[in-house]
Amino acid sequence: MLKADLGAVNSKTITVNKDYWDALPGEVKTALTEVAVEYRDHVAGIAMDRAAASRDAYVKQGGTIVEMSSEDRATWAAAIPNIAAEWAQGLDAKGEDGTAMLNTYLGKLKDAGYTGVRDWSIASN
Repeated sequence: MLKADLGAVNSKTITVNKDYWDALPGEVKTALTEVAVEYRDHVAGIAMDRAAASRDAYVKQGGTIVEMSSEDRATWAAAIPNIAAEWAQGLDAKGEDGTAMLNTYLGKLKDAGYTGVRDWSIASN
């Protein structure tokens, strides 16, 4: 097994479309808003626990985990198309501010102490 640690995102979110959201009673919107982060953290914790158990079982059965070097990780990340920018620019083309959404998300990661293998941001319009 290769441990590449490229910084993949595994989102755990509650989503509804705008028309559905707008039709919900205020108390339901409040309840969903209040528990959304708790739900995300709980489900993410379950996913991380399962991943750790799977890795442990793999090693227990004789599997080997090879960690990618930081140099190889950077090379691989640099070779990947910037799909984050493509996504943001696609939203920009539809009149949404995808560039701002992407850069805000990346800024929050940076503020939380995360340093990515590659800079996925794009210049603002």
